[in-house]
Amino acid sequence: MKTGQYKDAQITALGHSGFLIDFPTRQLRFAFDPYDLHTEEEPVDYIFVSHPHFDHCDLNSIKKLLKDGTKVIAPKSCQKELAELTSQTVLIEDEDKHEDKQVTYWGIPAYNINKYRTPTEVFHPKELGGVGFVVEVEAKDGGKNIRFYHAGDTDFTPEMAELKKVDVAFLPISGTFVMTLEEALKATEALEPKLVIPMHFGKLLGSSAEAIRFQNLLRDKMAVMVLTDVSY
Repeated sequence: MKTGQYKDAQITALGHSGFLIDFPTRQLRFAFDPYDLHTEEEPVDYIFVSHPHFDHCDLNSIKKLLKDGTKVIAPKSCQKELAELTSQTVLIEDEDKHEDKQVTYWGIPAYNINKYRTPTEVFHPKELGGVGFVVEVEAKDGGKNIRFYHAGDTDFTPEMAELKKVDVAFLPISGTFVMTLEEALKATEALEPKLVIPMHFGKLLGSSAEAIRFQNLLRDKMAVMVLTDVSY
């Protein structure tokens, strides 16, 4: 696994669209969309699950990150897949902000606009109820809050374009089911994050070469961290 740093947060790629965010000095850890984990990891405080597809709502991988008190945050569309973890699951149904200890989080609709399963059906319809997550960690020692945005499986949507003050953005780049590399570049320009991390490549489709190309195209414009590669 590959790890990078943003301020006092350690960011570890779990492969595909999975990431672990660790604030060692705050005793705060959370994960996005863990998938296909083969080893036990240190447990986390929160697990954010974007939608019910197997490569994002992977019960076996989620279990590897659980401890007493871990909260699994997911849209209502994941209720069936997470039924075994009902006591630890928080289902969100709207874009309202939820405050919990050191974090504030909310969902952003994630869906396809032009990625079609059939001539009339997209892979991720808005009705599926998938989300991206904004997770805001409160400031330390009088600094500014840190805002993470994990886009989930999505195209560049109007809701994404309206996001402001993103520090770290995790954006899919592989196309087919999600944004293409070119669309992810447009999303990055709109979001203006302090750091962008490409995802959704290396395990099921896409390659690390595409991520490096994404990084090169943004050189001198935006900080890009490529963490995931095809070795997972």
